[in-house]
Amino acid sequence: MKKAIALVLSFAMVCGLVACKKSETTTTTESTTQTSATTTESTTETTQEVVKPTQGDPTHDSVSDEMADGVKAIDDHFDFSEDFSWGSYMESDGAFAFANKDGQMIVNISNPGTVNHACQAYRDGFPLYKGAEYQLEYDIYADIERDYEWRIQLNGGDYHAYCGEGKAHMTTEPQHMTYTFTMYEKSDAAPRFAFNFGDQGDCGGKGHKIYVDNLVLTILNASAAEEVEPPPEPIHLAVNQVGYQPGDKKTVFVYGERDEKFEIIDVESNKTVFEGKMSDSYQCRGAQKLVAEGDFTSFKTPGTYVIRTATYGDSYKFEIKDGVYDEALKASILMLYTQRCGCEVKAVSDDYKAFAHPDCHMQIAKIYGTDKTIDVSGGWHDAGDYGRYVAPGAKAAADLIMTYQDTGYKADDLGIPESGNGVPDILDEARYELEWMLKMQDENGGVYHKVTCANFPATVMPQEETDELLVLPISTTATGDFAAVMAKASVVYKDIDADFAGKCLEAAKKAYAYMEANAAADTTGFLNPSDVFTGEYPDEKNTDEFFWAAIELNLATGEASYLDKAKELYKDNMELGLGWIEMGLYGIHAYLTADPSVATDTEFAEKLKERVVKKAKLDLNVSNSEGYKNAMGVNYPWGSNLTISNNGMLYNLAYILTGDKAYSELVGYQVDYIMGMNVCGYSFLTGFGEHAAENPHHRPSQATGKAVPGMVVGGPNGTPADPFAISLLMGNPPATCYCDNDTAYSINEVAIYWNSPFIYILAAKAK
Repeated sequence: MKKAIALVLSFAMVCGLVACKKSETTTTTESTTQTSATTTESTTETTQEVVKPTQGDPTHDSVSDEMADGVKAIDDHFDFSEDFSWGSYMESDGAFAFANKDGQMIVNISNPGTVNHACQAYRDGFPLYKGAEYQLEYDIYADIERDYEWRIQLNGGDYHAYCGEGKAHMTTEPQHMTYTFTMYEKSDAAPRFAFNFGDQGDCGGKGHKIYVDNLVLTILNASAAEEVEPPPEPIHLAVNQVGYQPGDKKTVFVYGERDEKFEIIDVESNKTVFEGKMSDSYQCRGAQKLVAEGDFTSFKTPGTYVIRTATYGDSYKFEIKDGVYDEALKASILMLYTQRCGCEVKAVSDDYKAFAHPDCHMQIAKIYGTDKTIDVSGGWHDAGDYGRYVAPGAKAAADLIMTYQDTGYKADDLGIPESGNGVPDILDEARYELEWMLKMQDENGGVYHKVTCANFPATVMPQEETDELLVLPISTTATGDFAAVMAKASVVYKDIDADFAGKCLEAAKKAYAYMEANAAADTTGFLNPSDVFTGEYPDEKNTDEFFWAAIELNLATGEASYLDKAKELYKDNMELGLGWIEMGLYGIHAYLTADPSVATDTEFAEKLKERVVKKAKLDLNVSNSEGYKNAMGVNYPWGSNLTISNNGMLYNLAYILTGDKAYSELVGYQVDYIMGMNVCGYSFLTGFGEHAAENPHHRPSQATGKAVPGMVVGGPNGTPADPFAISLLMGNPPATCYCDNDTAYSINEVAIYWNSPFIYILAAKAK
């Protein structure tokens, strides 16, 4: 699921040691002229403009053709007759915009900021090969004489420089710069070329223009060059790498050549303990591969095993035992604890020591566009960055409450500060987010959309992000989600803390009144101001949020007017969504699972039930014919693992409504998929499984060099949208578009609202 933002990717500028050896620098002078043009900005998560393949781009059919003497990895002359391929990053008060005149790129700096990378103009979309000798050349001058930097760097992680000029100098006269260097680090399919045009101590805070032209990066000598190392072929045998409870449905999938039988091998004794038959092969559209499946549900003996076939050898290890999911479920909830903002986060065990940190983001926040400040401390960091957003936060909190209601999960010993207080930890964790959300409500009832800094942070721990906090304007989508989840909370917490429940209900009513007054007039949804570049979470339609809020308030108060509004808003084509964009299924779920003495409109309930069961039945049929027991088909969007888990929540609702075990088994298969039963051969839950994702796009994990356990990564993305994933995966079958790399934010980022539905389906499977 995408969260749209403007053209930016935050990073740590680490000059450090360079991995390229510079052998020559020359300077010449020639005349140039200027004119104007502007760039367009992209709207994808944590991202910058996507560059079309050009000469030197590794998305071409033959990498070898691009690794030869004379190949131009970059060949930019800025005539603007083709797509503009440069992006901008700004921080520390830096501000600039692109233009062009007479075929030059103009960097129009209105404020050079306070650090050297406050204004960075960058270029992605080219490879850099180990062992190759390169020549870089470009023309440059400015309105003022000043210093600057150029560098080619790792496009993620610590963003260290492969090569670069720590401090170069430009004058008011055109100069032709030439550098030669050799790349000594591992070949990189998607590095970044960057000019750092922030203040080097000689700009005096003055605005000015910089002119760049004829930027060319050429391979001089490719005789020792090494191609980019391709990812290894995924293992052919796919199982849930965490394992199975003895009574679970158990399935192994294999792609490629079909073996007639498979064996289960006891790891300790290396003896065959079970033999089964493989199905006939059939086409998995998402993977564009023939697959076959084998059932071993009848094998229930506790132990540690692999599955073996004659053609493909052994699968990854898995266990069969009671309670096999306990630690994974615990860790997936503790992920939310480690995302807490505004408090000290302590290590709950040795596995979490690296992620302990003091309180963060405690400064008073400024309401954008005003001089007013408010306290909005608390809540969860949303994803791989440190922003806090109401809409996805409401989804995540609702998922936890529904987990408690639908599965009865009541553990009170997970190790969070509230453990042992007699309240299920899952409700304590949800309350931490709800308490923050209450601070985000304005006196008029509306709810501010988010609180972030103006830009994404560097690769730092949360306490190290100290820029000004901005509370961004009220949105009706945030307000509707707030009203809904607060009404839901008022019901579930009323027997735990009546005062808190009452506070939630009053806040919900106030937010609902704001929706009544403002929802119809809002036709655009929230949009980032021009100088804010963090996650936008745009949603121009608020009908589903309003519907959810009306349902929850009807159930919380019994007032018929709320149900009347919900029925007015409901449409038969309302999407059955559980994401932060389409929220309608939350209202449907709430009404269908409420006590009939509260949800009294049986005709309306029957209509809603019919839709849920129809959708679940359709997905069941698709899942049984597509491979890997999911209904994704060929549609693997950004955050596809969110879709997998959300689908599982729908299937569990169908099971609650019908008692048909086929739906509860389908819930279990979605868990199996995330834990390894997929064509990629990965467990998408960090720290769990023999071959689990371990390089998420997540700042604490990147800063410490190890992944927080229990995080669900985004998963395969059929339209990769970051430079690394584009270079590696573009054109691959959608179900296979995955790589475990922390620079691949459109593939491998994490989010609270990706974990929360997985918590639900894992708790449902573990019952």
